Amino acid sequence: MATIEFINRKNKTYEAMKRVINYITRSDKTEEDLVYGNLCNKDNAYDDFVQLKQMYGKEKGRQYIHFVQSFSPDEDITPELANEIARRLISHPVFDGFQVLIATHTDTPHIHTHFVINTVNSETGEKWHKSKYDLQAIKDYSDELCREYGLNVIDNENKEKGHQSSGEYRSKQKGTSWKYELFLAVTACMKTATSREEFINKMNELGYQVIWKDDKTYVTFITPDGKKCRNKKLYPPERFTKENMEKVFEENRKRLDRIQSEKRWNMLVEAIYLFGSNARKNNRSSKYPLSKLEGEALKEYMLLHDNEGEIDWSEENENEADFEL
Repeated sequence: MATIEFINRKNKTYEAMKRVINYITRSDKTEEDLVYGNLCNKDNAYDDFVQLKQMYGKEKGRQYIHFVQSFSPDEDITPELANEIARRLISHPVFDGFQVLIATHTDTPHIHTHFVINTVNSETGEKWHKSKYDLQAIKDYSDELCREYGLNVIDNENKEKGHQSSGEYRSKQKGTSWKYELFLAVTACMKTATSREEFINKMNELGYQVIWKDDKTYVTFITPDGKKCRNKKLYPPERFTKENMEKVFEENRKRLDRIQSEKRWNMLVEAIYLFGSNARKNNRSSKYPLSKLEGEALKEYMLLHDNEGEIDWSEENENEADFEL
C-alpha cells in the first residue's frame, strides 16, 4: 500500500534546494543503486537543476517540488521494488520534460521514496504549474502501479473526497501496526543492551519472546499477542542481522554509561506503564504503547535527565562506528 505526500516547505532558494538534495541522497538513508536521476545526473543533480534554470532565465520563485511515496510497514516490498515503482511513476505524462531526482530510503520501518523535481521544464522552459487534477493523476497512477505489482491499495469508496492523506494514513498505521510496534521495541532494546542475553531480557520485559539460536540464520520475534516475525522482515534488514546486533551490543559495552543507560531504560518502561494505565482508565486501546509514545510524549520522558555524555541516538558518528542502529 503506497501513499503520496507533497511536502510544502519554503523552497524558493538554491540553498533550500541543495539541502533537500543532500538530504535525500545521504548514505545513511539510501544506497547508490537506489538513487536515480531522470534527465539529470544523479551525482550532480543540483548543478544540473541550476544550469537549466539559468539557461531559461527562470531563477526566481519556487525552485523545486518535493514529494514522498511511502509504503506500509506491513507491506511485503523490497527497497529495489519500491525504487522500480518510483522510476515507473515518473514516466507519467505529468513529469514529461522535468528533471527528477529520486532516492528510496530504507532507514525507517516503512520503505519510502523521495522525489525532487526541478520546477523548470527542460524542453519548454516553462515553470511547474500543476492543478489538483494533475496531482490526483499522480496518486491514481501510483495506485495503478501498486495493483500491477500485487500490492495493497487504499479503499476510498466510502470517502467523500479522493485519497486518504498520507499523514492521516501514516498516523493510523503507527497506531495500529504490530510490525511497527515490534520495530520500535527491538530498536529501544538495542540502544541499551550490552549483550544478547540482556537484549532478550529487555524484550521479555516488554512482553516479547525472542528465539535466537546459533544454528539458525534468523532471529524470530514473537509479539505479546503471538504474531511471529523474523529479523529480516524489519527494515532496514541489515540493521537487524545477528552480526550487526552483536556489534551494537559490543559498542554499547564500550561506550554506554551503565547508570545513565539503566535510567533511560527504566524511564521508557515507566512511560509505557503510565501510558497503558491512562489508556485503560479512558477506555482506550493500549495495544501499541511504543507507537503512541513515539512523538513528543516519549521525548519528554527521555529528556527528563541530563544527556551529557550519552550517545545521541538520532545521529550516527561515522568516524567511530561502522555498525547500524
